[in-house]
Amino acid sequence: MATDIYPNKMSIIEHLEELRKRIIASLVFFVLAAIFSFTFVNKISDILRLPALGIIENFIFTSPTEVFTTYLRLSILAGFMISLPFILFQIGLFLMPAVQQDQREAIASWLIISFLLSILGIIFSYFLALPFALKFLISFANGAAVPMISIDKYFSFAGALLLIGAGIFQIPVIMALLSYIGILNAEFFRKNRKYAIVAIFIIAAIITPTQDIVNMLIFAIPMLALYEAGILASRIVRRKV
Repeated sequence: MATDIYPNKMSIIEHLEELRKRIIASLVFFVLAAIFSFTFVNKISDILRLPALGIIENFIFTSPTEVFTTYLRLSILAGFMISLPFILFQIGLFLMPAVQQDQREAIASWLIISFLLSILGIIFSYFLALPFALKFLISFANGAAVPMISIDKYFSFAGALLLIGAGIFQIPVIMALLSYIGILNAEFFRKNRKYAIVAIFIIAAIITPTQDIVNMLIFAIPMLALYEAGILASRIVRRKV
C-alpha cells in the first residue's frame, strides 16, 4: 500500500510552521510578480485604458510623482492577479495535511472553481461594468463641466471595479461551501431569498465606487443571479455529499 504523502495529524507548532512557510512563499511570489509587472507596466496601463477609449480623451496628472506612484500601484494590482493561482495553491497545500485523502480532491476543486470565478468576475468588470460606469458618469455631466480625469483617479476606479468583480463572483462558491460542510443548505438560502436581496442591494451600495443607483445596479443584478446560482450549486453539492 502506498504511503500517504501528507500526515493526517500535525501538532500546533507544525501547523504554525507550515502556515509560515506558505505565507512566506506567497509573499515572495507576489513581490516577484509585482516587480515583473512593473517592467511591463506601460502595456498593462494600455490594456486597462481600453475601456475608456472614446469616453475619456486624455488623462491628466496633477503632481510630479502621480504617474510613478500610480504605475507602482498598478504593478502591485497586476502582481496580485498574477500570483493569485500560486496563492490558492499554497492555501491548498496548507489545508491538505488536515483532511482525509478523499477530501483533498474536493479542496482542489473548490480552489480551482474559486480562481475561475475570480477571472470571470474580472472579465465582467473589464468588459461590462467599467465601460458602462464610465459612459454613464461622464455623460451625466452633459456639458455642465469638462471632464479632466487624472490618471490616478482612473486607475483607482478601474482597479476597484476589477477587484469587486472578482469578489462578488465568489458568492456561489461561498454558498456551496457552506452547504458542503453542513452549516447551511439550499432550502435555507431559498427561504431567506428576500433578506438576501435586501443584503445584496446594501452590499452593492457599499462596494460601488460611486453612490448612484445605475452603478449600484451594475453589481446588484449579477449578484442576484449569482445568488440563484449559489442555491443551485448548494443543492447539487448536498446531493453528492
